[in-house]
Amino acid sequence: MILLFFLMISLFFGISTLLFIGKGDFLIAGLNAMSKKEKEKIDTFKLNRFMGKMMYVVSGGMLLLFLYRFYNYSLVLALALLLLVLPTILIAIFTFNFNRFRK
Repeated sequence: MILLFFLMISLFFGISTLLFIGKGDFLIAGLNAMSKKEKEKIDTFKLNRFMGKMMYVVSGGMLLLFLYRFYNYSLVLALALLLLVLPTILIAIFTFNFNRFRK
């Protein structure tokens, strides 16, 4: 169980890095569903950077959740849940219609 959780955290950090350097276009589902004409209107590098930053925060939350398993401090759990839920809400708000990432 511990190894599986550690592998999942490593995978998320890897995906975060891929997005942050701007090479993770294929991982963004809404972007894949667009036509080429619509994709040209989107600044994909800015979108990738934003998603990479948010994924780093989510990965950090997962790491804190992993550490909570060993230390059992309620503050660590609260911070982990905050780092898991808040970026998810921000991603939904900021990328819902891609207006922030238009060229």
